[in-house]
Amino acid sequence: MIVLALAAALILWLVLRDDDGSSASSSAKAVSVDQIRNLAASVGHPVYWVGPRDSVTYELTRQKDGTIIIRYLPQGTRVGDKKPYLSVATYPFGGAYPALQKVARKSDSASFKIPGDGLAVFAKRYPQSIHVAYPGASHQAEVYDPERGAAAELLKSGELTALGSSAAQATAASVGELKSLARSLGHPIYWVGRRGGTTYELIRASGGKIIIRYLPKGEKVGTQKPYLSVATYPFPGALRAIEALAKQDSQEAIRPPDGGLAVLDKSYAKSIHLAYPGSEYQIEIFHPSATQVRNLVTTGQVSTIG
Repeated sequence: MIVLALAAALILWLVLRDDDGSSASSSAKAVSVDQIRNLAASVGHPVYWVGPRDSVTYELTRQKDGTIIIRYLPQGTRVGDKKPYLSVATYPFGGAYPALQKVARKSDSASFKIPGDGLAVFAKRYPQSIHVAYPGASHQAEVYDPERGAAAELLKSGELTALGSSAAQATAASVGELKSLARSLGHPIYWVGRRGGTTYELIRASGGKIIIRYLPKGEKVGTQKPYLSVATYPFPGALRAIEALAKQDSQEAIRPPDGGLAVLDKSYAKSIHLAYPGSEYQIEIFHPSATQVRNLVTTGQVSTIG
């Protein structure tokens, strides 16, 4: 019930705030990108947004319960305007991921996976507002866009990111450094092999998650553009979980040539989850092209570093 109530929080805030700025809108103010970054660093937890955009005013609202809302106002729109625009909210929410998993199983809800192993859930009657949670996170995000389908597209393309001291930091790494990391951790790290003209971006996220992104030559580390990525993360009973997923009508099972089992969510074919017998780690392979990500798995290109 708490999650369902929160599902309306951002929408209600957008609709019910006062014209005279006496309630929720009184804390709304225009901010710069640097101010958003500074806020995220100061609060000690991730603050979600969909990145910088041209010709917009960033409207920031902080509520007493710890909610932080960033709205993207078209240039010339006044702060506090009641018209709905693209907005991203960050809510404090212990156990956000398992809570959303429960909501996703309800008949009036729909869900899909997003890059970074996030879960996105929305009410079928109102797809303009989508809630997101990540494993182990104590905050939930909500992405709202008045255009039907736009919020889902933003999430599926990997544009939702977290700023703040607890957000994962991306660094460039050589093949030698990736191999050294794998040896030091004592468990497999997966990738899709060496690729010429590529910068290997390494992200070490909370919960032991390791992500390797393949950036085109000249692309800046930390870019929010979606590129080929391979994530390795601890997951007790990984293969059993994949086998259970494969039985669902919404999933397609894929058998890699080197063994194991992979599943693809039919509603989001750009991301495939994979597990091997006896391993306590799950792998997620993402590619902006659904055809390419399938090819990487079915041709056995996913392998361990080292």
